[in-house]
Amino acid sequence: MKKILVLCAVIIAAVEGQAQQVALNSQYMFNDFTLNPAVAGTKSYSPVSFTYRRQWMGMDEAPITQNLVAHTTFGKNGGVGVHLYNDAAGPSRRTGLSAAYSYQIRISGTSKLSFGLSAALTQYILDRDKLRTEIPNDIAVTNYGSNQLVPDFNFGMYWYGEQFFLGLSAFNLIESKNDLYDVTTEVTSTLDRVFYLNGGYSFKLGDDFSIDPSLLVRYMTNAPFQLDGNLRFVYKQKYWLGASYRMQDAVAVLVGADMGKLTFGYSYDITTSNRANYNSGTHEIFVGLQLENKNGHKVDWHKRNRIYSSFPG
Repeated sequence: MKKILVLCAVIIAAVEGQAQQVALNSQYMFNDFTLNPAVAGTKSYSPVSFTYRRQWMGMDEAPITQNLVAHTTFGKNGGVGVHLYNDAAGPSRRTGLSAAYSYQIRISGTSKLSFGLSAALTQYILDRDKLRTEIPNDIAVTNYGSNQLVPDFNFGMYWYGEQFFLGLSAFNLIESKNDLYDVTTEVTSTLDRVFYLNGGYSFKLGDDFSIDPSLLVRYMTNAPFQLDGNLRFVYKQKYWLGASYRMQDAVAVLVGADMGKLTFGYSYDITTSNRANYNSGTHEIFVGLQLENKNGHKVDWHKRNRIYSSFPG
């Protein structure tokens, strides 16, 4: 076949789909539950947050990502959480829901270790109306699955204290190939296993200032190794300015404020890869709500630290 444009579109969508299976945000340090189910219930409050990310401004059909997250304590040592996500890129869309349970054990007077497991359902949709081909009814379109619902499981461990955290997690443990809409047909959009390692520490500089570095490493089969480094300068645990570097991809500027029960964050990514010639950057907005955690250790809102959790006793 000559010049099958749709084939290129499907290949590009598949490559982007693999990279976006568990989409990364520049402000991931505020949405750590999306990277590790063991984070559920580890804060001194119950966070509810929404993130909107518009990637690669100026490029048509560039990825758009939304995350809605909530988690809280459950019983004396447990935690529960839910994560709704939607990822759209060109003709493809990934929408899903995961629900997690965690259990924490105290390993010292100032730290705990949490274990978490989550189950996820992800729907993959390919909008064939957005694909253009030179050949009517091309088999590259008609044979490509357009609506699939795929289940899987995720597991994580999370060690944390008042000034530090260290997490290790694995997503898509079973790499499910079952489409719940048609269990007899093997899915074309398989979930590849993803591993995350992230950690951070808060260095206090007197009563008013702190420096919070953090690091995220992602390894995914059939995708490049990825490393993110982040540094935030925080004033009175309320206002922050930071910078982030994503290896071979982008640098980002972050600003935000903790206004009590409400937290706001904004980041702007400057592309450093070859895609910089075709876009004007990426915008991301974060809004968080800090609800009272009735089962946890109560901490005044102005002493809460969204990342390090004001370690509940």
